[in-house]
Amino acid sequence: MRFRLVYEGELKSGQKDPEANQHDRLAQHKQSIRKVFHRQLKHLWQTNKFLSERKEHPIHRTADHRPVGDGAAYFGPNENEKIPLSDYTASLYEENGYRFVPLVREETSLLCSLNILFLRRDTPGSVISAGDLDNRIKTLIDALRRPKSANELRGNEIPAEGESPFYCLLEDDNLVTQLTVETDTLLDPPLAERELDRRQVKLIITVELKPYNVTLFNLSFS
Repeated sequence: MRFRLVYEGELKSGQKDPEANQHDRLAQHKQSIRKVFHRQLKHLWQTNKFLSERKEHPIHRTADHRPVGDGAAYFGPNENEKIPLSDYTASLYEENGYRFVPLVREETSLLCSLNILFLRRDTPGSVISAGDLDNRIKTLIDALRRPKSANELRGNEIPAEGESPFYCLLEDDNLVTQLTVETDTLLDPPLAERELDRRQVKLIITVELKPYNVTLFNLSFS
């Protein structure tokens, strides 16, 4: 499966993850970016045939999650007891007042590669320092995964209208197995003074998903 996510706006530099209950100063910023991706991923789930039509049993995993070639006997649950895949996934991540639906989960045995076209408002020929670029990409990756704690939802403790369930790309950022970044100059002329800020970016993120332990379930992502 291959698709693109787009973000245009401010992208701040992140630092190391806050420890324990330490305040994440970028929590609201990351959540605002996460909301942009939520809307796009929600549309993907609604329009992709497999994601919109697939159903799972709320308790029992089906034989489709077993490796291809596993000949063990299996008696599946009643089809009438199954629920949409999005509802099933949301039931696994009911936390901190939200119901999250990450597309890439450890259970699905998918490899996730990200190819990022990073357009920034800067003069031609200028170079973003490696450290600053790394820190901004870290903020982006954090915004692509589900929040790990209530600390990351400060200021957004209650889902807004249309955010239950809340769609995100990753269960955890360690599920990204390949990352490439290409930087270039954003040539769109600024429409407002704030857009002159060098933190303003346009990102085009190509997401590619492939199964690594092939099952009948994740073959649909091939």
